[in-house]
Amino acid sequence: MLGCILILGAVLRFSQPTLVEFKRDEATIARWGQAIAYEGFLPAVGVDSSLGIDNLPLTPYLMAVALRLWSDPLSAVLFTMLLNTLALPACYALTKEALGRRAALLSTLLFAVSPWAVLYARKIWARTLPIFTLALMASLYLALAKRRRRALVPAFASLAALLGLQLEALAYVPIVGLALLLYRDAVAWRSLLVAVLVAACLLSPYVIHDALNGWENARGLMAYAGGGSSFSWDAVRYAFALLGGKGIEGQAGPFHQDFLGRVLPLWWLNDLLSMLLAGGLVYGSWQAFRAPTEERRRGFGLMLLWFAVPILLQLRTSAPTQQHYFVMHYPVSYMLIAALVVWGWDHLRGRMVEDFGGVRGARGVRTAGWGLLIVCVVACAWQVSVTWRLREMMVAHPTTGGYGIPLRYTRIAAQQAAALADDGEVIVLSEEITPFMAETPTVFNALLFGTPHRFADPRAALPFPERERTVYLAGPLDPQGGVAEMGLSRLGDLPSVSLGPGMMLPDGIAYRTWVWEGLSRDELVAGMTPVGAGVPYANNLVLAAYELSLWAGDEASLEVWLAWWVQELPPAGIEYHFTVQLLDERGGLHSQDDHLGFSAADWATGDIVLSRFVVNLPDDLAPGGYLLRTGIYSYPDIVGVPVVNPEGEPIDDAVTLTTLQVSVDGYALP
Repeated sequence: MLGCILILGAVLRFSQPTLVEFKRDEATIARWGQAIAYEGFLPAVGVDSSLGIDNLPLTPYLMAVALRLWSDPLSAVLFTMLLNTLALPACYALTKEALGRRAALLSTLLFAVSPWAVLYARKIWARTLPIFTLALMASLYLALAKRRRRALVPAFASLAALLGLQLEALAYVPIVGLALLLYRDAVAWRSLLVAVLVAACLLSPYVIHDALNGWENARGLMAYAGGGSSFSWDAVRYAFALLGGKGIEGQAGPFHQDFLGRVLPLWWLNDLLSMLLAGGLVYGSWQAFRAPTEERRRGFGLMLLWFAVPILLQLRTSAPTQQHYFVMHYPVSYMLIAALVVWGWDHLRGRMVEDFGGVRGARGVRTAGWGLLIVCVVACAWQVSVTWRLREMMVAHPTTGGYGIPLRYTRIAAQQAAALADDGEVIVLSEEITPFMAETPTVFNALLFGTPHRFADPRAALPFPERERTVYLAGPLDPQGGVAEMGLSRLGDLPSVSLGPGMMLPDGIAYRTWVWEGLSRDELVAGMTPVGAGVPYANNLVLAAYELSLWAGDEASLEVWLAWWVQELPPAGIEYHFTVQLLDERGGLHSQDDHLGFSAADWATGDIVLSRFVVNLPDDLAPGGYLLRTGIYSYPDIVGVPVVNPEGEPIDDAVTLTTLQVSVDGYALP
């Protein structure tokens, strides 16, 4: 029976691994793991949390183990699934030791099939992992209930590991402290001292780093703890929701009604689990004081601390409580339910034998046993169906908004681009260009690991490297089109650019590729107006040509394309923005368009870049001539970069492109 449960839990966790959510958080963890595994990156702090406080770095170090064997982020996904599958036999082992074999089987089964537990078991992001939680609580049980005092050392090592995974694990600190206080007669002070020293050593890199950086994280944590707080029952609601599949339809986003229609309407089973947990808490409280043996009393005491303390800490907070905080409850809720069910069954069986006796009593016991088994099977089968139906929704509607674009699609798009690039490079075109800050560049920064790649916003810039072959990967592209199409159309119209394979998602969102052979760089400026022999700036950029288009309509505007190239790399650590401005003859500013589009951190010597600007023309422009000028300034300090002569001496602060004539009849360009 245990083997069947473990196989079922493993299948639910490992099946269709590329359907996992892979957004900014997951991609950041994967990319940090790649950097640790291959680039000598050894961080003392981890990724930032939603509170603006840095987590400890154990999660990316763990992922680096798998990524060292296979650099594909899918290896981190599979490793996470493995760790969370191993939590199932660990749940069985601890529950069997504390509550017996029948309770162990039931708690492991409930843990194995829970839709929320399965969903969280597949996500690679910074959070507590049940395998480490079980290691902590098993060690505390051995030390305090069974009086194996040396077990305090692995308990504190597990506590340090949990803190290393996610700061929300700070909730385990009062759990451990209260357990040691309540059961202090079982504490060997020498073992406790060693345990504390082990935990301190494991946590010391983070503490030292924070001390060297002005205690930023400690001050942030104190601000969170001491900030204005409000009371909320969200912690209780989330703790009970995570038992089964309550609220999981939200993962289907706007298609949640369709999802609900595909699942048998047995959602009341979630309420049944909640009632059983409430009963389990009452039964556990009774056992913590009235159980016949000290070991059993202390076992239930530890389970109650495990369940209650995280909730109590989140009843009044200065920031909203999140559901995933209560992953730390896995699998204690199922242990309490199993303890209640086993006790209730034994009590019912005893009463039936006592009341009816003989054959009639035995028949009643068998009937009740089969009834209980059928209810259990139906409940578990229904929860399995919820998980599978949710997977079907992820396949049919991968861009719901409730659940991020699954790894399957972005991974295929990245593989297509990398295969086309061969020895060249990939330019990822998206409306966001900063890895670790925005989703699309972060995702492809991890998926294109090992392939040279950079990022640009096609609405604003199209870079062309000094290479024989460059692949452009654009997406996610809306089927309705958008402003990005302006730049992508210009890219696709170039004679030496060919359309490559793409990835169309069922909802219409697409990823597309283009290949530029780079045989003739002259075609990039064909039809554009040259700016003399090129105008150099002090940061080693050269303005080569421009192109103007006048748009009429309800809101008139000028579309401006600039062609510039990177003569040499500018100083590192400085960002530059480009500006195109419309000025009157006295220098008064009437309109402008400024943007980055292509980060200086990604520039390479020899790059030619086509930058696009849209300068809106105000309705109240008086008749006369207006200068269209372009310049560069450093950002965020807003210091202009001068135009220089061949000797490198500043000669101007911008370049005049042309004059726009405004009359009562409209606008005109030379």
